[in-house]
Amino acid sequence: MPNVEGLNWFLQQVWPIAKKRFPTIVLHIAGRNTPASFYKLENEQIKIHGEIPDAQAFINKHSMMLVPLLSGSGMRVKILEGMALGKVILSTSIGLEGISAKHKEICLIADSPDEFIESLAYCYENPEKLTHIGKSARQTIEEKYDNQSIVKRVLNTFKSLK
Repeated sequence: MPNVEGLNWFLQQVWPIAKKRFPTIVLHIAGRNTPASFYKLENEQIKIHGEIPDAQAFINKHSMMLVPLLSGSGMRVKILEGMALGKVILSTSIGLEGISAKHKEICLIADSPDEFIESLAYCYENPEKLTHIGKSARQTIEEKYDNQSIVKRVLNTFKSLK
């Protein structure tokens, strides 16, 4: 439900402005149990994929990942997966809860329609910086969320308790 809620909000509040300001923009929507109402929106600028067989391949086909979550809790594994693949993540603060990320350094954070449009403009105007953000996202995953780095931190914590 949080994914559908966030996507509906994005489509109603942000998308009309985005497609006018960035006429070449295309939104790709994927996910298990995609509501039928989204398929009715499909056109040249909105592509509905539904459930995809290979999330990694799908993420790699696209330049960035959009996660406009407005509610929910817990860490978003798909965001971590996108970061691990070096993708630029554009998400709300709620979507990034529990993930160590700074705006324009490791990801793009937007909590209002204006902030989403500003972040999209940043992407169009600064393509060279997006490569840096993607690399920083991947490095963050390797340093903080990779299994081996987590195990090292846990072992160091146990050693310090002696």
